[in-house]
Amino acid sequence: MLATIGVRNAMEDLRRCQAASEAAARPIGAAGSGPAAPRPARPKRPRGEVEHIRRSGRLAGAVTAQAIADAEENDDAGEKPSGAAAGRGVGIMTQEEYLASKGQPLPPDCFRSEGRFTGWVAPEVAAKFGVAATAAEAWEKGGGGKFQRKITKADIPAHLRSKGWSDARAFAAGQLQKNPNAYFYRHTAPDQSQATGEWTAEEHGLFVATARKYGVGDKWGLFASYIPNRVGYQCSAYYVQVIIPSGLILDDRYRMDAWGDAVFVGARGGGRGGGGGDEE
Repeated sequence: MLATIGVRNAMEDLRRCQAASEAAARPIGAAGSGPAAPRPARPKRPRGEVEHIRRSGRLAGAVTAQAIADAEENDDAGEKPSGAAAGRGVGIMTQEEYLASKGQPLPPDCFRSEGRFTGWVAPEVAAKFGVAATAAEAWEKGGGGKFQRKITKADIPAHLRSKGWSDARAFAAGQLQKNPNAYFYRHTAPDQSQATGEWTAEEHGLFVATARKYGVGDKWGLFASYIPNRVGYQCSAYYVQVIIPSGLILDDRYRMDAWGDAVFVGARGGGRGGGGGDEE
């Protein structure tokens, strides 16, 4: 996976950029000036291996999982996301065109998503923690009312205010029964700890299997309930940073730029009925 996203070549790219900058800044006739050193050749990749060209996270301003969560919240509130999440890359192309530009075919097991998750909380998780069978039932059992995206301190239970969490995370902690999509977007099941770092092959397999069965692209909290120890915003980040660039799942709401970064070009929103719709 590290090879797929270009980590092996990141340091060499950085060294080349630094050397080029130093050569350009060196005065003509200065000691050591002269013909530029030949550009080192990149090691050949095995045929069929997709090289996901990404700059270093620091250099490229790559979107972290938490940054994606924040950007989605801003978008839901009608604000324009900032930074990499709001930018439009250079050389926009479809996923198929991006892979073709690298001389790579689509993965043989790729499939297309309409950008919508059609499932509910993972059955074993719902049964274990007494979550209602549908979004409407959960919402009504939790007290009903009008769905409001704006969160205030008054909406957060007193016992959660002292956790040191953001308002959004503290509020979500009390939504397991009423709005599990909001809960699982920021929290794992009560008996699980949140995993960090690289995804395992098992987690990748669960992601793909869940996407094949229920679709993928929104309701990330509900989606994450199928992947133990991961939360919704981590699943969203994995989709954008790994799955989309690989071409494993084709999603017409995304395009690729020349750097290998996924750019969202679709429309957000829709399907946000009470209890079901929260962060996408």
